[in-house]
Amino acid sequence: MNVVAKGFNSYGDPVQVVGTGLMARCVQHETDHLDGVLFLDRLDSAGRKEAMKAIREADWYDRGAPPVVKVSPHSTGNPFGLGR
Repeated sequence: MNVVAKGFNSYGDPVQVVGTGLMARCVQHETDHLDGVLFLDRLDSAGRKEAMKAIREADWYDRGAPPVVKVSPHSTGNPFGLGR
């Protein structure tokens, strides 16, 4: 499994980060933040249901503003978008 993230640094120079294994997951996780996608959004339905139950039971949960599940614009159906 590997992932490639391309972009530009603060000087406008091109940057490329290549990750494999755990580093690929980390790069994908951080890229997801830029897309507004949370780890929760990548869980299967059973995992999401279990996580949402735990969230609703947490002291910090705000029933007036529950989390919204989004689909990554880069989603391929693979976990963490790996193998794209």
